[in-house]
Amino acid sequence: MLPRGASSMPPPPNPAAYFPPPRVTLPSGLEILRTYSGAVIFLEILFGTIVWILVAATRIPLPLLQGWVMFVAVTSWFLSIVFLCVFLFGYANRIAVNWNQTDFLFHGATFVCYFGAFLLQAATTSLHHFPRRFNSTTQEKILSDHEYNISIAASV
Repeated sequence: MLPRGASSMPPPPNPAAYFPPPRVTLPSGLEILRTYSGAVIFLEILFGTIVWILVAATRIPLPLLQGWVMFVAVTSWFLSIVFLCVFLFGYANRIAVNWNQTDFLFHGATFVCYFGAFLLQAATTSLHHFPRRFNSTTQEKILSDHEYNISIAASV
């Protein structure tokens, strides 16, 4: 039996909603390198460096297309290093952000940018056999055979 004046209904909720800060489930320090996210960031840095070197090693026949490839490679490389440092040095515990969602969005955006860069680099590579005309008597291929092989490696 309930005491007089007591009700079985719970009290109404507080109108000021409380949202706890997001919980970081990705580890900090060197433990980040043991997760899939850390491995993907490490691979982004490694392959971004390789693409950066390979594209820079060729003569740029189509600056607009390969300029975007270089922009994506350099920007993603830099942002991946910053993103990795946030976890390595423990800043993720100090910044109240949903790191799981941020990690997902970062890798998704990087994938979209790299896929677009792949398409542009592959389009540049596919123009290998077309001649570049300097004048009516001189013709040269857009990419030499050596640059063609480097461009294939950069596309992959």
